[in-house]
Amino acid sequence: MGHISSFEMFGEREVSYWIDRAHWGKGIATEALKQFLSLDTVRPLHARAAKDNIGSRRVLEKCGFFILDEDSGFANARGMEIEEFIFTLRD
Repeated sequence: MGHISSFEMFGEREVSYWIDRAHWGKGIATEALKQFLSLDTVRPLHARAAKDNIGSRRVLEKCGFFILDEDSGFANARGMEIEEFIFTLRD
């Protein structure tokens, strides 16, 4: 169905998640991220979302993340460089 993970990137902790398309729009990513955040309480925590991925942006916002910056990066799932927002979650 999907996965969620946390790792260090550019000296900062990030969270990433992926949900199979068949399960989009059911609140699963939001609930999984909320549960993850209740277990992993280290802050600040960062996340990235493609600018055109409104669903992922909403998941992050529902969980308390806000846009900190913008960047571009290679998206493995798309096989190309994309424009993205950098989100952060603070205490």
